[in-house]
Formats: sequence, structure tokens, C-alpha cells
Amino acid sequence: MSPGHLRSVLLGPMHVQRDQVKIAKPTVTALLVGVAVLASILADQIPVALPIAIGIIFVGLANFGASGGEQVRSMSWSLVWISTASFLAGIVASLGLAQVPFAMAIALLAGFAGALGNRGAFLGVLALVVYTIFSAAPETERTALTTTLLIAAGGLIQLMVGGVIIVIQMRRHNPTPPANEAKESVLSLLQKHRNRDDQFARHAIRLSIAIGVATALGQSLGWPHEYWIPMTVAWVSRPDRQGTSTRVLGRTIGTLAGVAVAVIAINYVGSGDYRLALFAAIGSFVALAYIAANYSIAVIGITFVLISLMTLDGDAIDSTAVYRIACTLVAAVITIGASFILPAKETKT
Repeated sequence: MSPGHLRSVLLGPMHVQRDQVKIAKPTVTALLVGVAVLASILADQIPVALPIAIGIIFVGLANFGASGGEQVRSMSWSLVWISTASFLAGIVASLGLAQVPFAMAIALLAGFAGALGNRGAFLGVLALVVYTIFSAAPETERTALTTTLLIAAGGLIQLMVGGVIIVIQMRRHNPTPPANEAKESVLSLLQKHRNRDDQFARHAIRLSIAIGVATALGQSLGWPHEYWIPMTVAWVSRPDRQGTSTRVLGRTIGTLAGVAVAVIAINYVGSGDYRLALFAAIGSFVALAYIAANYSIAVIGITFVLISLMTLDGDAIDSTAVYRIACTLVAAVITIGASFILPAKETKT
């Protein structure tokens, strides 16, 4: 790695793109998460809070970087992808180590989704993250179908509320309808990237191997919340080595800071149910507000959300924090190691 690349990797997690900090959409999502968690507390159904919150947050994430009707289409596809991933994960969740080939296959598809463009790449990441979470999550009384319906319910809430806001905004601004542009079919786009030397094909293979190793290790270690290892790999893997290194460093910094914030807030502000619902809402806002502006800060938010919801569900904050950090570090090593597989060929000038 050249000195310029090294400097970019080290300084990347520190740089905040202020013009990319969002307020309106994250506020809506935070309110929806807070209300959903509060409703689960009042209904004495706390275990449903996590899948519903994931549905709300992930469909909300798909709302970024698009405009007009494209936002609705993006959220709709996100809802379909994460719901499908959740259902497939629930089916193989009891297979233990035998689920590794399935995880590798899903990762291969998710990695190659980048051939469809930035939107396809991001939706592929969201689907893979959901798959890794629910294929290795602790067994509960929920079936695969029940978990999928809860995630879909959260996503549908976000889609309906977000869709109404988008329609109102479009009517208020009365935008000029965009000219119809010829778009390539999905099959045509994928065929362009089907050779092994293609950037997205190589990324898909690397991601598949990394997820396979992470899943096998998670299943073998016997740690609580072992899904954090493949989940982190899914979040930080990028088609290029520099992008992956920057993401890994940002994830590590964000996780350490997020754990510290969660431990301080829960131990010193309070761990009552209603406070934890508020923490989940605050974390959701931070995660979405900074997702495009600074990845490390966004990770602080999502870490705060997850630890708050797990504490709400009865996990001990101290052990949760320790394993969260350990899994992140293990995932970082796996991801960096995988980035050296099938390196890009140097072009002669």
C-alpha cells in the first residue's frame, strides 16, 4: 500500500462530510424505532423488538442516496431482499457448521450484486447482514416465518410512512418528470461482469470465502452472539483493498466508541425498559444521520442500538460489550486477510 493510500486509510474514519449529515429521514426512522420498541414493552413482547427495529432501520437505510420515486422503489426492494434473506437464514439456522456452504452461496450472490450498481451493492450488503444475523442468532420460540414477518412488518411500517412523506414532498415541489432513459436489463448488466477477472466477480469470491470462514469460526467458538463475526465481515468488505481497510478501521473505532457509550449510558443513566427504548431511538438516529457522512460515527449509533435492545432482552451489558469487541477484532482479521485473495491485476502502461 502506497503512503498516499495508507494516509487515506488512517484519516478516512476521522473525516466527517458535513454536507452528507442528514436530519429529517433519520428523525422519522428514530421515532418509528422508539415507538416500535415501546409498543413491544407495553405488550410484554420484548423479543419482537429486535427484528421489527431491524426492518425499520434497514428499509430506512435504503432510502438514502435516491430521489423521488426511486426512494420508494429502493425501500421496496430492500424490504423484499431482507425478508427473503431472513427466511432463508431461519431455515438453515439449526444446521450448525453444515450451514457454511449456504452462507458462502448467499455471500457470493450479495457480492456480485455490485454489478447492478451502487444501489444493488448496498441492498446486497443489507440482505447479507440480515442473513448472517438470523442464521446464527440464539434459538428462540420464533419460527423462520415469524421472524421474517416481524422484519417485514418493521420494513413495511418504514415504507408506508416514508412513502407518504416522499409523495407529499414530490407534490409540494412539483418536480419535472424525468425523461425516460433506456436502462439495461439486470441480465445484461450481470453478463458484463461474469468473468473471473472482473472486480465484482473477484469481490464476490473473496466475500464468499470470508463469510464461510467467519461463519465456521462463529459456530465453533461457542461465544454468545457469534453472528457478530460474519455480520461484521458483511458490513466492512469492499471490492477494493483500500476501501476494505478504511472500512475495517472505521468499524473497529466505531465499535469501541459505541460500546463505551452504551456501557456508560446503561450503567450510569439507567437500564430501565423505557430508557432502553429511548437509547435505541437515539442510536438509530445517529446511525442513519451519519451513514453517508462518517462510517465510524454511524457504527457508534448502530452499536448503541444493538446493545440497548439486547440489554432490554435480558443480556448482561458487561459480557455483551466484551464479546462485541472480540467479534469485531476477529472479523477485522478475517476481512483483511480475504482482501489479499485474487488481487487486481496490474495494468501495464
